[in-house]
Parts: sequence; C-alpha cells; structure tokens
Amino acid sequence: MRGYAGCKHYQRGEAGAVMPGRRLWPYGIPSTHEAVSDLIRKHSTNPRGVREQALEPHDLSNVRTVLDLGCGFGFMAQEVAGRAHPEAVVTGVDACAANWRPFVLRVRATGREANFRRMRLGGRLPWSDDTFDLVVSSYSLYFFPEILPEAARVLRPDGHLLAVTHSEESVRDMLALVGIEPGESVLLTLVRRFSAESGTRVLSACFESIEHTEYPNSLRFEEGDLDDLLTYLRFKFRFLDDWPESEPELHRLHERDFEERLACCGPVVLRKDDVAFWAGEPKGASVRRGSG
Repeated sequence: MRGYAGCKHYQRGEAGAVMPGRRLWPYGIPSTHEAVSDLIRKHSTNPRGVREQALEPHDLSNVRTVLDLGCGFGFMAQEVAGRAHPEAVVTGVDACAANWRPFVLRVRATGREANFRRMRLGGRLPWSDDTFDLVVSSYSLYFFPEILPEAARVLRPDGHLLAVTHSEESVRDMLALVGIEPGESVLLTLVRRFSAESGTRVLSACFESIEHTEYPNSLRFEEGDLDDLLTYLRFKFRFLDDWPESEPELHRLHERDFEERLACCGPVVLRKDDVAFWAGEPKGASVRRGSG
C-alpha cells in the first residue's frame, strides 16, 4: 500500500485525541525495538521483569488460544506461550509487517504454534464470538483503546484480557528531563488513553472484573551511560517524529548537556512504574450464550 511503511498509524483528532492515520516508525524495526527492551532491563532498578511479575499470579496451563494485539516482536507472546497449554496457539496482530518473523520464532521456541496477522487495529476483529481464552496487549493498548469492545467479544465468557501499560508519571519524568511542559506533549496525550491511572476506568466499560498489579521501577543512568540514555529518550520521542508537536522534544536532546549533567550532578533516574491489568467477565458474554 502506497505510503504505508508496515507500521502503526496515528494522528491527532478532535480535542487532542490520538486517532488512526499517521506513521510511527520505530515499531517497524524489530531489532531497534528489541535493543531498547534490552536497554530497559539493563538499567532497571527492579530486578524482576515486568512480564514475569504480571503473569506469575495466574495459571495459564489451560489456555489454548491466545490473541496478542499490537504484538510487536513477540516479547510478551513468548512469556505467555511458555506458560500456556502445550498445544496452545498464539495469534499475533500488528501493523508492522517486519514483526512477523521474530514474533513467530519467539513463540515457536516455546513449542507452541504461532500465527501472525498484519492489520491495523481499530475496527472489527476478524474472529467469531468466544474464540480466545486470553487476549494480551503489552504497551500498545493506548494506541487503540477503541478495540476493547471487540476484545471482549472474541473472548470466551471465562476468558481474560491482560494489558500492561505505563504510568503517566513516568512519562512526566522524561518530559521534565528535556524541559517539556506536559500540556505540550503528544506522548503524554497518547499514553493517557490507556495508562496506569486511566486503565480501570477504560476497561470497566467492557469488563465486570478488573484487577491490577503494580510494577514499581526506575531506570538509572550513571556517568558513562550517555549513549544508553540518549537511545532510550530518542526512541520514546521519535515514535512520534512525524508530528510537528514532537519536534521540541527531539531538539532538546543535546549530547553535551546530558554528558555534563551525568558528570557533574550524578545519575539520571527516571521512573518506569508500570501496571498490569487483568480483566475478566467480558460484558455481553451471558447474552451471547443466550442466558441474558
């Protein structure tokens, strides 16, 4: 498709809403996305992985059908697959075609079957009611929260949705570091659509039962970590790089300023507090079963 780089597309709509329409590039390069994930683990002060903590309380041994929305290169899918039934099938959906191979390889490395479907999320999902035992969305639901009624529809009545997301305060830390007012940030506008703070409210429209697990964490960058710090910040801001509103963030990322700060003022510590939501009892399920 002309003008389509195989990646998620979003644009600003009415009242500052972030809507489908324009390109976000880093998620179209799996190696870049994976490298930043490794960087986050390297600098995290919490020794446990967020996915490990999100999944640990839940028994997935009877989960046979999984749908991963905004699956990326398969990081979460691999963790889920390894805990699912040995005959489980994990279906990944992403607008970035380049994620197909790494997603499939990661899931199949666990001995489970993998399918990948390239599509933009926002409309109707191409699966029947009550198809999946588990729907997953890891650090992606803020791109397409309007898909939640469809996620509830394709879940079985006893199925669950697992969604991992950022806190708004973590985004504010990054903005403060580069001198951006929160009201000027497209990034914060985006994350607010499904954040640690808004997640329960957003999910309650489609699910009766909602639990959450907090993941307190921070990223610590010492003197000598300048390249890692800049890589992290540029990744976070540049996934909005075709939006004029994001240009101030990029222009403030001057290497010398950060190098001097790390040398003179000690480490840079950024909050990276995330939350995992576990939603069950999809609304409308009893009606679909004919008991409502």
